[in-house]
Amino acid sequence: MDCSHMQLISLSDVDISDVTALDLSNNQLSEWRSGSLSDLSSLRHLNLGRNDLQKLDQHAFQGLKELETLDLSYNNLTALTRRTFANLPHLQRLLLDHNQVTTLGTDVFESLTHLRHLDLGHNHLQVLYNNTFSSLAHLNWLGLGSNRLQRLEAGAMTGLDRLINLDLSDNKLQLTSSVYPARVFASLGQLQLLHLEYNDDDPNGEYPDNVFSDLVSLTLLSIDTFNEVHFGRDFAALRNIHTLDLSKNCQIYRVLNTSFEGFKNSTLSFINFQYCSLQIIETCAFCELPALDRLWFMYSHFQTPNHILESMYGLQHQTMTEIKLHSIGDYLPFFHVIDSHSARFLRNICVKDVTMSSCNIQRIAGNALTVKNTPFFRCLEHADLSMNAILGDQSTLGKMIMSDGPLQSLALQDQQTFTITGAQCLVSQDFRCKEYFRYNSYDENTYTLGFQTPVNITFLNLSSLFLHLHPLPVNWTFPSAKHLKMLDLSYLGFGNCRMTFYGLENLETLSLNGNYCYNMTEKVFDFLDSLKKLSLSNLGFNPQFLKSHGWRLFQNVDQLQFLDLSRNELPFTDPDMLRVQRHLKELDFSDNRLQKVPVNLGNHGDLRMLDLSHNSLSTLTSSERSALDSLAGRQAFSLKLEGNPLECTCFNLDMVQWLWHTPVSLDGEGRQANYTCTTETGEVTSTERVMAQWMSHWRRCVGVQMFGIALSALLLQLLAIVVTFIVVRSWTQLCYAWKAIRRYRLPRRHHFHRDAYVVYSEAERDVILACVTLREAVEERYGVRLLLRDREELPGSVRAENVVQHIDDSWKVVLLVTRDFSQDEWACGFTVQQAQRSITDTMPDRVIIVFLEEPRVLPAMPSLQLLLRMVPERNILHVHRDTPPQHQVWKTLADLITIEH
Repeated sequence: MDCSHMQLISLSDVDISDVTALDLSNNQLSEWRSGSLSDLSSLRHLNLGRNDLQKLDQHAFQGLKELETLDLSYNNLTALTRRTFANLPHLQRLLLDHNQVTTLGTDVFESLTHLRHLDLGHNHLQVLYNNTFSSLAHLNWLGLGSNRLQRLEAGAMTGLDRLINLDLSDNKLQLTSSVYPARVFASLGQLQLLHLEYNDDDPNGEYPDNVFSDLVSLTLLSIDTFNEVHFGRDFAALRNIHTLDLSKNCQIYRVLNTSFEGFKNSTLSFINFQYCSLQIIETCAFCELPALDRLWFMYSHFQTPNHILESMYGLQHQTMTEIKLHSIGDYLPFFHVIDSHSARFLRNICVKDVTMSSCNIQRIAGNALTVKNTPFFRCLEHADLSMNAILGDQSTLGKMIMSDGPLQSLALQDQQTFTITGAQCLVSQDFRCKEYFRYNSYDENTYTLGFQTPVNITFLNLSSLFLHLHPLPVNWTFPSAKHLKMLDLSYLGFGNCRMTFYGLENLETLSLNGNYCYNMTEKVFDFLDSLKKLSLSNLGFNPQFLKSHGWRLFQNVDQLQFLDLSRNELPFTDPDMLRVQRHLKELDFSDNRLQKVPVNLGNHGDLRMLDLSHNSLSTLTSSERSALDSLAGRQAFSLKLEGNPLECTCFNLDMVQWLWHTPVSLDGEGRQANYTCTTETGEVTSTERVMAQWMSHWRRCVGVQMFGIALSALLLQLLAIVVTFIVVRSWTQLCYAWKAIRRYRLPRRHHFHRDAYVVYSEAERDVILACVTLREAVEERYGVRLLLRDREELPGSVRAENVVQHIDDSWKVVLLVTRDFSQDEWACGFTVQQAQRSITDTMPDRVIIVFLEEPRVLPAMPSLQLLLRMVPERNILHVHRDTPPQHQVWKTLADLITIEH
């Protein structure tokens, strides 16, 4: 029964029936009287945490004989009496953390013989007295961290024979014999986990004798350190230890050859030096640790990676799982070089996972890590060399990328090779600064790159590895990458994205973020059949590209589940470009300039997250809101809208109300997210404030709408009166005009018998030009139906009537203007005048004029001069008489003839 967060001050405020679990946490209970729940004899779990309890009466839990879990954490209890837990014989879990208990009597827990878990952390205990826990024979877990403990009495741990986990961290227990009496842990033969960190701040101390030798089952020890640590004979009995965590409150300055001699016969496999201020590690520091499997050096800012690598002398020819160097030497004012000498010991270790990240490494010599047939090269499966500054010899990186070893994952990203200006350009959305990346001086048909990778590689991260990766190949082939699952090519300074990937049929994750892909090819993803996650953020797409070619770009990646198109300044997209991606779960369109939802949500029933933050959305349409509600009805669905210029105008109140009541999770805050919006007057407010003043906004908006409706009705009445008056007075004229409109239709090309009537002079060379050259170039090549006088007219026919009939039967009129044409009375006189009369408002482009000689050398033609004023410039062509039939100009003439506006 859940009665939490009800602001209860006493149990009389709630009706409690017969239950087995009762949650009274997060209330205001200040006292708990004896027998308060004595009627609940079947109660097994009681939570009184986060109240204001200051004391508990004797027999406070009388009658709860079946209780198994009792939570009293986060209260103000200062003392516990002998009778407090006297009536709880089956209690197994007791939480007393975050109280103010200062002392524990030896009889407080005497009746809790079945207790297995006891948490006393975050109290005010100062001393652990003898026999405090002597009756807790079944206790497995004891938490005493974050108290004020200053010492342990010799018998403080008596009776804890089955204890497995002991937390004494964050106290004031100095590592001295006066604080830890000899054999204080004698009864803890079953203990496996011991936390003693954050106790001793003395940098010059040493571990007390005869304290840890009884912990024969210990597997993990987390302990404070000194400037020089020495785990001596007292730790020799810890033969089952696996983990030595020195990372908490680490003060180690020097690691000596004898520092770990106490563990030489143990199974110690993991040492954690994280946050240790190491300065010196002697060469044989790890010689006595044959079982060492994992070694971490992290955030040792003033040590150098070379010194650490040389300390691995004692690990040669061992088989290890992991060696990790992260943020080593990054505070030193110089770069580091890993050469063959400093890595000579590492090459002889068979290690699967090696990390040397953020170590300020400027160069790795070509033969430092990639010498074939060495244990290192034969065993390495996971390598992380990211976040360094490798500028010089990059042959080692190339050898690792293209090695034939067992490498499965390789991280080389973020080598900090960019200038500040270049890095800012790649990360920013100012795509103008990326123009200098463009590079196109290669043969697009032949430039291909075969990218050889290790056969077993599954993870390859090359992000920000090179300054500029161009010229780019059109075809990228990965002949040996059959197992590659993740490929990151972000921020490589691509000058274009005119490439297609081959050989990555099993790739699941691809990132191209931060490159310059204004001219991306739509075939780039055609052979990535298994792609599930695609990141295309900050690429500078051509604004029209996704609208025109988006569907083609994504048509073959139908298994996609995550797509990131953020930070591309997109004003619009094709809503159906992702119609085949039926399995999409997350879509990120943030930081663009979108004014509406960019995809058809009806195509994506599995969508769980849509990020539209920081766009130009002022509202969501009713259909968009319905689609979003439908998605939220199928599964948990979240929408991000932060950073959009939303409106709280009268026409948008329904969307504001939707934001308040929709089942969609908004910006990760659940329902009723609050957004900034503007009113009709430009006032900046919030959706929460509008909802708080909903009635006043609604009345104001309804008043404006009602006034508009009333005014519209009045105007409609006046308009009806005027129209009625006009119809009555002009009924005959209106009927006649309606019939004329019904008969009227615009002329179209198919209404005419021929496409073009060609007008030319009777000169022999003009006849050959029209009947041979023009016929072959336009009629035979492009199927234009020409009307040629010498082919259609019979000898002796009436010429004037023929000209008029030919113009009426043709869609266009083509004049071939030559010197002979200007001297032909019929061609330049009567025919030109008829062509001029054929131009009407419905056919303004009917005449096409083709000059076969320069107009400036032709004699004046007044009739043609008048016609030129009526013909648009696009219908005037200049063609040389000897132009061959296959020339593009005849295609232009054919298009002018057949075009319909």
